[in-house]
Amino acid sequence: MSESAYSNKELIEKAKVQYNTLQTFCKQLDVEGYWEQPRSILHKSVQEVLEMYVQAVLVNLAVYSGRFRAEEKQFISELTDSNCFGNIDEDDVSEDVMQSMNSLVKSPPILLQLCGVRDSEEDSDMTENFFDTFLNIMLCMAYLNKTKNMHGIKFIEEYYQRISVFINQDIVDSKINARYIFKKLSCESLDDSHKVGPHFEMVAANEAVETVKESATVVEDEVKNQQIKEIKEELEEIKQRKREAKLEEYLEELNQLVGLEDVKKEIHSLINLIKVRKMRESFQMPTMDMTYHMVFTGGPGTGKTTVARLVSKIYKELGILSEGTLVETDRAGLVAGYVGQTAIKVKEVVEKALGGVLFIDEAYALTNSSVQNDFGSEAIDTLVKMMEDNRDNLVVIVAGYNKEMKEFLESNTGLVSRFNKFIDFPDYSMDELVQIMNAMADKAGVQIDEEAIEHLRKDMAEMTPEQLKRFGNARGIRNSFEKIMVNQANRLVCEEDITQEVLSKICEEDINQVVRSVLGNIRS
Repeated sequence: MSESAYSNKELIEKAKVQYNTLQTFCKQLDVEGYWEQPRSILHKSVQEVLEMYVQAVLVNLAVYSGRFRAEEKQFISELTDSNCFGNIDEDDVSEDVMQSMNSLVKSPPILLQLCGVRDSEEDSDMTENFFDTFLNIMLCMAYLNKTKNMHGIKFIEEYYQRISVFINQDIVDSKINARYIFKKLSCESLDDSHKVGPHFEMVAANEAVETVKESATVVEDEVKNQQIKEIKEELEEIKQRKREAKLEEYLEELNQLVGLEDVKKEIHSLINLIKVRKMRESFQMPTMDMTYHMVFTGGPGTGKTTVARLVSKIYKELGILSEGTLVETDRAGLVAGYVGQTAIKVKEVVEKALGGVLFIDEAYALTNSSVQNDFGSEAIDTLVKMMEDNRDNLVVIVAGYNKEMKEFLESNTGLVSRFNKFIDFPDYSMDELVQIMNAMADKAGVQIDEEAIEHLRKDMAEMTPEQLKRFGNARGIRNSFEKIMVNQANRLVCEEDITQEVLSKICEEDINQVVRSVLGNIRS
């Protein structure tokens, strides 16, 4: 046996450098997609297959050489990251494990084959570099204990003959041929054996490895960036689907409101206008300036606040507002009684409403010119300025009677230019008020007798126009229903035989004089 100048520790270190190079090649195969199909079949990573293959070949080399001793076992254990076949440090490797290793060594070298595929597609020389690196690892093991084991050399020769049929014939003929193998195995120095590999002088090899590492890093970064991009796109699609689902939910809630047909049409038209405007923006087409502030005109209880609350939620799902909340206020919430305090109050209210809708009921009360030293105009001026400062994240809806609201807007030129969307809320008809009452009853889990409904109709029909105005449309119905539930409770509290059917029934007695009672409370 020939002498070797290297200690076992030096040989392991040299082999580790070579193994790291193999890992770099495998990593590049993985990030470039060459391992995708084998992974789906083998259900293992390319690094796991590399570890298994290297361990299997080295164990076979040691057994073939008759030198499967502590030194060889230490070499194999320290070379790879994990032991794929169990504890090879044991005295004897089990027959089943040895058979698995033999099968793996005799099977086609899939990693070398993938290197060949890449070489043909990329015009590279990964096959020869991969094989030369792996050959260096086997030589390091064959040089253990400062001797060049000839049985190990013979194993390498036979190994080459077996796997060469799976390497591209052009590469075998020109580079990894018998002459090349002879020179590698006959060198007395391990460093010399490294130098005879095709285009594999140590300096060139190091440069090639660094190039591969850099290339792999770039490819990996590109893959990660693409994955991040795809994840973001998927999350945005999920958010968009949620927004669309919420938008449908709020539109359905709007459609379920009793009456207000013209109001619903106006809101739907506004939504369609916003959607088309966003489509134009996505194509970088010109878009006209658009204000989202609105004027709701109509009497009390006609659904203005309810619709305003839905508009705030709809605007959020359309991307107009960030929060979709509704802040309600009136003159008392905006106007102070002392100089300098009104602007502060307005700022506080507006800041609370940012991201949502500021709903100002009976907004015309801000222009109360009959009172000396009134600060309503200061409130309007401050409001107009803050509307402009926060035009991208604030919507203001002012509400009140039709005539008074027109006078209110004409009182300040800044208001006229910012409110150009008017939606009128008509008074509810008798049938619509009854529908609202029945809807409240359904929600409360009670049923109103037909006789009771007729009694309700009769009471409302006897009201004068002035009384109907004071009654307040849906607001009066809500107050009436609350009074009806109180009457039912007073009636049933004395009953002895209470059933679910009894609790669910509203009779004529519960409704008797309810409307008059509500009117009386309003009058008082």
